[in-house]
Amino acid sequence: MNQHPPPTDMPQPLRFSSGDFASPDLALERFRQLTEDICDVIVLGETKDFHVSSATLHLSGALLLEARSSALRYDRTPRHVARGIDHFQLVMYLGGGAEFLASDHTYLQRAGDVSLIDMGQPSLTREMQADDGVTRNISFVLPRVLLAPLLSAADSGPTVRIMPREAPYTRMLSDCMLALRRCALELTHSESQAAVQSLAQLAAGGCNRRWEDDQSPASASQESLRARIKTHIENNLGVASLGVEPLCREFDLSRAGLYRLFAPQSPMSYIHERRLHRAFAMLISPAFRTWRILDIALECEFASDATFIRAFRRQFGVSPGEARKLAEQKVLGAPPGGGPSHPQPDAEASRWVSQLTGAVLARNDL
Repeated sequence: MNQHPPPTDMPQPLRFSSGDFASPDLALERFRQLTEDICDVIVLGETKDFHVSSATLHLSGALLLEARSSALRYDRTPRHVARGIDHFQLVMYLGGGAEFLASDHTYLQRAGDVSLIDMGQPSLTREMQADDGVTRNISFVLPRVLLAPLLSAADSGPTVRIMPREAPYTRMLSDCMLALRRCALELTHSESQAAVQSLAQLAAGGCNRRWEDDQSPASASQESLRARIKTHIENNLGVASLGVEPLCREFDLSRAGLYRLFAPQSPMSYIHERRLHRAFAMLISPAFRTWRILDIALECEFASDATFIRAFRRQFGVSPGEARKLAEQKVLGAPPGGGPSHPQPDAEASRWVSQLTGAVLARNDL
């Protein structure tokens, strides 16, 4: 059978390796610079033992990350949430594991388990080494707008969901993750897009199974309705008339019934939160760099820039202007010098943040 090589213009992985640096201290310093918008990195052990190698591949609407490292701790604070992008991370450890602390709960992930982490919430991740002293994992970064409508209780659910390796469904999901990793470089844009959407469906199905076993048919139907309403809201965030009464008419619900579906959060509070996240995506996008903050506020249905600024700061801990400035200050290339301590490949790795921004905006049709 004839096999055709992948087109030469296919995206290639962006790589980072601590072995390219003159010392572990320099490698750690650069690694922290590259991840400063995502989390704080702490070495578990001595800095001299720090090592990491990673590859990042931009898929159609998602990112594939693969890493081998010494054990690290990742602290994602409210300020990091404000700097970052509204997404989930689907993670599987091939060696070692991790302990997550989020919302006063502790979650343990073993090798072979699959976790879904809501990166829109603060969390602390403490990695555990395998017997060979290395942690190995692959993960897929999926925009919230792609995954959240598929999840039951997407906003009231836990920050971290663990799918156990013993479950047949988890084994099917992990096989899908590994297969996509193997074939990613050979897929066309449309094939990659279809694969990412299928992976999101599988991930959501695995997470939803945690609640479905205890649900009656009636409560399962309510969750399905709730997901459909959220999809409708996501598609109409820029519509001024989006509100409780139009939603009740659209889905043939009473006002009390709609509020029960969103309890303990109110429907308008949810809409307000999603509009703030839409505004955040616009603020950090180069496509809207010329827009005034007032323009973005009005586009996202806020009455004034003052109202928008107050709400934005309450939600993210920074002002809209500060969020835009942080986005403009992202590291886009190698630092001056270009010597052995600053190899060019590591500079490429920093591009994944801006690539993810583009994926989110494209999915939002902004």
